[in-house]
Amino acid sequence: MMTKYLLRGLYALLITAFAVSANIYAQDNLDKGIAAVKAGDFVSALNLLKGVSKDSYDANLYYGIALFNTGSEKDAEKFLKDAVKKDDERPEAYSVLGEIYTSQKKYSEAAGQFEKSKKFLPLNKTKDDLDKEEISTIINVLSAEAENFIADGKVDKAIASLTQAKIFDDKNPLIYVGLGDAYLARGAFDPAKTNYDLAMKYKPNFAPAIYGLGEIAFKQKKYSLSLENYIKSAEADNNFAPAYFKKGLIFYLLDKFNDAIEAFERYDKLLPGSPRGKTYLAKARYGKAEYDEALGILNDVLAIDPNYSEANKYAAYVYIEKKDYTKAEEFFMKVKQEDLNSEDYMKWSKIPADKEEYAKSYELLDKAINLDSNDENVYFEYGKTLFKEKKYDEALLKLNKAIDLGILNVAAYVYAGISHFYLNQFNEGILILTKSIELNPNISSAWLWRANNYAGISKNAEACADYKKYIEFEPTDTFAQEQVKKFCGNGQ
Repeated sequence: MMTKYLLRGLYALLITAFAVSANIYAQDNLDKGIAAVKAGDFVSALNLLKGVSKDSYDANLYYGIALFNTGSEKDAEKFLKDAVKKDDERPEAYSVLGEIYTSQKKYSEAAGQFEKSKKFLPLNKTKDDLDKEEISTIINVLSAEAENFIADGKVDKAIASLTQAKIFDDKNPLIYVGLGDAYLARGAFDPAKTNYDLAMKYKPNFAPAIYGLGEIAFKQKKYSLSLENYIKSAEADNNFAPAYFKKGLIFYLLDKFNDAIEAFERYDKLLPGSPRGKTYLAKARYGKAEYDEALGILNDVLAIDPNYSEANKYAAYVYIEKKDYTKAEEFFMKVKQEDLNSEDYMKWSKIPADKEEYAKSYELLDKAINLDSNDENVYFEYGKTLFKEKKYDEALLKLNKAIDLGILNVAAYVYAGISHFYLNQFNEGILILTKSIELNPNISSAWLWRANNYAGISKNAEACADYKKYIEFEPTDTFAQEQVKKFCGNGQ
């Protein structure tokens, strides 16, 4: 009998010990999760906080922050609202809710959350009366409010919020990154750079500031410099997701699709709850002409969210390349009009252009230019379409605009050179094709058409040399072979 009671007592002690151990483990995970959030390691934070009981403000707050920063905005919103239910007189949850609404372009709702947050900030105190944690919270809230104002086009209000933040800590790098973002939004590159540099003065190698310098270069179409800064930003903080995304975009623009895939894969790992990384992985696969692989990824994304605009538009891109125009237009029609950008209209214009419905194609290209009058690729596509319709003089205007804007695609120079040939402007054609060859000597058609332009002004030796060079690329081209006989003479 006594053994029976002893066993029961031992069992109870074991249960108690297990419960105590579980509580200690849970508290340890909460503490580690909070530390991971503060260190910017949101994926680790997510895993640590996932199993922690959400019976406190902090557990809900930090799990919500981890969810938001790994791309799960809807879940993040739920837990942050639960945090407010636990304690509606703390500023942090309101502020992060504001950040979520900013990312969703709900700027008025975001502003309302920041106002709620500020009610519980000690803004009436001096910095000498505040501890380090209180000052950090003030800076975070006012900086997030400023980013919402910037996104909403209210740059003066953003600067006012950041100026207020400086009262509490005039050496905080986050403030100067915010000011850099504000001036960048205005296109004021010099003051933007000054503020990003100040951020790095107070915190050397600060990833968001280096990223900001990349953004300046990107807007100036200095793509090599922008890429350099995005790479440095990612190296400074390998959890800084925006740097990987922009690295991927630049590599995509440079046709370095394997590098783009690597960058987008890292971005996807950092934001596993967002479909964006997978969608841009598909876009990079599309760039490599791996259309079935791209569609497989996009179908997985659309199975979860059939209305996701970016996945629908890139599915349309793929079907254009497959020349399944009915499917392509079906997917374009699923994209919200406000989510269509200049690149989308440019791609869409290829459908009527291929059907020789030029008026419809130009209408779409005009929409692209209205959205971004400095997009050099749109002018290139416009020029190619006019070229196809044999409107060579109009094509040249668009192609030259693309070249003036710094287009990376050397084919724009080649099309311009061919247009000059058809307009009997042989010297101009030679000049532009020479430039294209200097930029990329491996485009065979540049050699062919420079030869044709040389032939147009009876520069036989130069024409002969270029036809020969072209034949190195295209040894079976009978036209070029005949031209060699004609311009190089016997024995050549």
